Amino acid sequence: MSSEKPFWEGKTCGELEGLRVKITWNNGDTMTSTLDMVGNVAHCVSLSPAIRSSSTFVPYSGIKSIELVDDPEYERIDNIENVQVGDIACTTEGNHFPVIDLKPDPLGDMLLRIRISEIDGEYCIDSDDFAYALRRKPKLPDHDGLWWDKDNALWSVAISGLDNSKLVALLIGDPESPVTGSVWSGLNSKHVTSQAPFRPAKAVEA
Repeated sequence: MSSEKPFWEGKTCGELEGLRVKITWNNGDTMTSTLDMVGNVAHCVSLSPAIRSSSTFVPYSGIKSIELVDDPEYERIDNIENVQVGDIACTTEGNHFPVIDLKPDPLGDMLLRIRISEIDGEYCIDSDDFAYALRRKPKLPDHDGLWWDKDNALWSVAISGLDNSKLVALLIGDPESPVTGSVWSGLNSKHVTSQAPFRPAKAVEA
């Protein structure tokens, strides 16, 4: 069933620990940070959004809104039909669960089977309970240098483009042979992302 409640309503400070949020005060000031186990924002106790005398998370009256901020390492999936096994399903109540299976119900709606670690159990949610899903972005090269791909092939990377992310010059080889050729490819092209995750190659002295 759909809910208009804020994601933090009814949650304890401990349950919200580690979530990244954007806080907006009534005067228009904003801050993006993570919450700790007593409802404080990291490294700035004086701007805590929570009334700490209660274990239940209750914002101060001077706060206009508190919104979840997606992790930059994850892609947001808004359509339940595009969810994949391994994604993290975010419910309308603000909870996050790993998706372990997909199946349509008899009426054609997509059901997501999720794992609830707190009770060591499984449950299905439908589009009424689904807010969005998060999918970890593939680890791509983010600076010049040597990188190993998922198959342990060696890539010599030179980032280019006006914003240092549009194109990447790649020399491709593998651990058993010298470099075999070169290509120019978009950093987010299938040619590159299909070989993720990448990891930096460390130089080893002879």
